[in-house]
Amino acid sequence: MHASAGRRFQYLYDSFPISDVYERGEGRELYVMRVYEFLNSPEFLDFARRVTGVASIALVDAQATRYRPGHFLTHHDDLIAEKKRVAAYVLNFTARWVADWGGILQFISADGHVAEGYVPVFNALNLFRVPQLHAVSYVAPFAQAPRLSITGWLREG
Repeated sequence: MHASAGRRFQYLYDSFPISDVYERGEGRELYVMRVYEFLNSPEFLDFARRVTGVASIALVDAQATRYRPGHFLTHHDDLIAEKKRVAAYVLNFTARWVADWGGILQFISADGHVAEGYVPVFNALNLFRVPQLHAVSYVAPFAQAPRLSITGWLREG
């Protein structure tokens, strides 16, 4: 996996597919499903439409992610036409994170350089339009905690 990451899109992190599990009618007792319901509430969808300026946002999908030492997400732009993704988001749940640990949400410029980077901050929402080239940097072997978040996309119906 690490070898192919040097040549093409690759990722390594733990994931729980909240949207898929919810839509199958499973795991509804889990607290994370309340977060998913909130993300699809009229209030949050209205907020998302206002912030992005896209009135056609109809739903939000979600996955819980856990990045541990050695985990990463190489650069990509999230564009999959049939998914109708308008924006991506990261809702951070890491109580304390240090930049030296890696796991930084990075936005990549057209020339391949890191244009911006965001360290995970508890209860912060990172929201950005799709397509936009981004990555999550390699989590260092000495990271003292996992990087926890709920991520996904705001999508048109």
